[in-house]
Amino acid sequence: MTATKDQTVIDWIKGLSTSSQSDKMDSKLMQALLRRIGYPKAVVVSGIVYLEGHGTLNAPPQSINKIAKTIYEAIKDVK
Repeated sequence: MTATKDQTVIDWIKGLSTSSQSDKMDSKLMQALLRRIGYPKAVVVSGIVYLEGHGTLNAPPQSINKIAKTIYEAIKDVK
């Protein structure tokens, strides 16, 4: 699920949340997004998200698609 130039962040998140795949660009974009929304240590590698920079009991590694779904659900609630 690669982001395109004419796509909004919300559309990208929505597409990523309903997909089971991601690519290197998705990882870079997700890491940048997470750092902007309050996870300064977030690291995204090969579609796996480490919110604290590494896996912890309180923040275990999650798939990029699951994190995208969580973000999209939060965005939908705000709309």
